[in-house]
Amino acid sequence: MRLKVGVATIKRIEKWAETPTYMATPTVAERLAKVLAVTVTDLAKEPKADDVDRAKELRKLGMRQLRAAVPEKTSLGFRMVEHLYGVPVRTQIEMAPLFMALLAEGSLAWRKKRLAEIEEKAEELMSLGGGNFSFAQAVYRTQEAAFEEQKSIRTRDVFGKHVAEDTYSLGYDPNINNPFADYLRALVGDLGTNDVELDPDVLEIGPLGFPEYRIGGRLLDDLAAGNVDAEYALACGHARIAEIPEELLGAGNTEHRVEWLVSKIPEEEKADRRARHAELLALLGDLDLDIPASTASVNETKENDDA
Repeated sequence: MRLKVGVATIKRIEKWAETPTYMATPTVAERLAKVLAVTVTDLAKEPKADDVDRAKELRKLGMRQLRAAVPEKTSLGFRMVEHLYGVPVRTQIEMAPLFMALLAEGSLAWRKKRLAEIEEKAEELMSLGGGNFSFAQAVYRTQEAAFEEQKSIRTRDVFGKHVAEDTYSLGYDPNINNPFADYLRALVGDLGTNDVELDPDVLEIGPLGFPEYRIGGRLLDDLAAGNVDAEYALACGHARIAEIPEELLGAGNTEHRVEWLVSKIPEEEKADRRARHAELLALLGDLDLDIPASTASVNETKENDDA
């Protein structure tokens, strides 16, 4: 069951610049905290006067603050786009609605073109089949599906959510078997770039899902050498690619480069990552899973062995 908070409630809370506090019920507070990836205690803290004043000034200038907690991989994606293409993170965020709209319109245009080809092939099949009822039946089903696709495109149903009920019995998954996912797969394939990778096994693209992707994967592999802490340092902005000393670049300096990246993570965060890693291993118990250990935990184990 998905936890929800009413739109009206959220709108009231968003007026905090005028009314610094909102008396939320325990249920609303818990649900908001879960979505924002913070604790209820954090939400209950009094906003700083400076923050309230700044929000008021921003509103006067027509600016609005957006608050969203994103996964580490998404944060890393923003930073890799900045490094590879020179587009600042702030600009990426501001342009995101435009990019999404362009992708959506591009997918609709791609579907129209594909649909025209399908209808052409259906007519060809009908003419080749002559009076054979099997071919006529196949064409009828194709034309029926084409009609539904036309309606979906016309209503800008980007994810193809409105499908016939019997489609589900064929194994249809709206987060995987949808036209937008098909379009992105085709787009990445046509571009022929290795700097944008979509995981074919985890390609959930829908209103509530997003794909597993990597941007600049080859460069990341070279720099972090598969070390999860080194990649974490880049993802969280503790270290930037442009700041890596030149003498640490190159295949012959991998070990020292990884150590440098990991050293940029605050000690408190390292301890927290070790604790979470240990907790995960404890929960998994005896399951035989290949989970990469962090550098911190590996070094800690080595020190214990030496002792």
